[in-house]
Amino acid sequence: MNAQRKKVYVRSGAARGAGAVAQAAHVSALLAGVLLAGAALSGCREHEPRLDNISAATLTQPDKRHPINFSRRTEALYVEVASDGFGLSDNQATDVFRFLDRYKSEANGRLRLTAPASVRGHMAASKSFRDIEALVERSGVPDDAVERTRTRGTDRYGPAVKLSYDRSIAVPPPCGSWPEDLGRVDRERIPYENFGCASQRNLAITVANARDLQVPQQETPRSSEVRSASWSKYTGSGQSGSASGGGQPGKSTTPATSQ
Repeated sequence: MNAQRKKVYVRSGAARGAGAVAQAAHVSALLAGVLLAGAALSGCREHEPRLDNISAATLTQPDKRHPINFSRRTEALYVEVASDGFGLSDNQATDVFRFLDRYKSEANGRLRLTAPASVRGHMAASKSFRDIEALVERSGVPDDAVERTRTRGTDRYGPAVKLSYDRSIAVPPPCGSWPEDLGRVDRERIPYENFGCASQRNLAITVANARDLQVPQQETPRSSEVRSASWSKYTGSGQSGSASGGGQPGKSTTPATSQ
């Protein structure tokens, strides 16, 4: 009886061992198949066209992928000419000077001065035209940047001198393009197509002077008040006790005398 049980136990253990070996062989075969398939797929991906470095760098920069375009707009000022020929009034001179200040900060191109060409209009506008030329010279606009013309057309209010120039207008890029699935595996590691477009669009819409996005502006004159205060702090002028070298600002270093 004991011998039969030992035979059964031996046979059962051998069967379990054979099953484990077969299962291990099956798992090994599956792993080998997966590895071979991955190697084959990776080999296929290696033959796909890759982006060059310049194109990849361009696609990662929103200002290159979604550039802000520019268009031109003409700004004009019509200065009515008085029939008495006395030239510009104080209000007209102020308007012309402000117009010239805007020209220097935002214009792209030359300043155009257009005067009437008719005999009556020419005689009435001659003094006003000379006054405008004097303001142009005082404002610092170089003479080679001024274009002077005459026209036979008259304004509906009568003879007038026209000042005009062209300035840049920022055109925002279109956004909302989603041509590809964002969940795909991107081996190039390039941002999605709409990346940074909203920032570029908001910048183009809100910029006050589009020329700031094209060329840097010239420096404005320094504030004389701030410079005077900074220089006084640097030299110590205007502070009591500075002559002795050990006093504090606003406090006298002279010792108090006892009564």
